[in-house]
Order: sequence, then C-alpha cells, then structure tokens
Amino acid sequence: MPARAKAAIRSLRPGKSTLKWLVVLSFFDAFATDMGIRLRAIHEANPFAAYLYETDPTVFYAYKIILPLLLYFLIQNVSETSFLKKWILIVTLIYGLLALYHLVWMILVFVL
Repeated sequence: MPARAKAAIRSLRPGKSTLKWLVVLSFFDAFATDMGIRLRAIHEANPFAAYLYETDPTVFYAYKIILPLLLYFLIQNVSETSFLKKWILIVTLIYGLLALYHLVWMILVFVL
C-alpha cells in the first residue's frame, strides 16, 4: 500500500481531535435544537431528549454535553484499535450530518 494511502487511513482514526469535534457538534446540536423548539420551527425527534427538554432545557444541555465529554475522558484508556474508537468516528460523522440539517432549517427559517 502506498505511503500516501496509509497516511490517509491513519488520519481517519479517531483521536482527541475527533472527540473535540464530537463535543462541539453535540453542543451545536443542543443549541440549534433549543433554538428550533423555541421558535417552533422543529421538534426534538429523540423521545428521551424531548423528555429531558420538557423537564428543563438545562438538563437537556447537560445530557448533550456530558456524554461526549465523558467519552473524551474515557477514551484515553482504550487501545488504538478499539471498536469504540471506530464507533466514535461514525457518531461524529453522523453529528456532522445533523449539524448540516440544522443549518439548512436555520437558513430556511431566518433567510427565506
């Protein structure tokens, strides 16, 4: 395998930067969801998160932020080839797509 291909594959391995993105994207998801619910533009699709939001938006934010932060601190004790690290990469990519979804509805609500 060429060195360039190996470097590309290595760059896809989740590390601290992937987890930092997960934390940032999770916060953005919480903020955008909160804004969308307050503007009555969207509703929370996850029943558990909706329950937390209805209980108290602060609890909702804590749930959205604490889980990725917990992963951030726990992942440091996991081997480089761990299945968990691969799932973190997948979850981060999904959160990235969710962020794009939020940006689309924000544009539709605020611009159009």
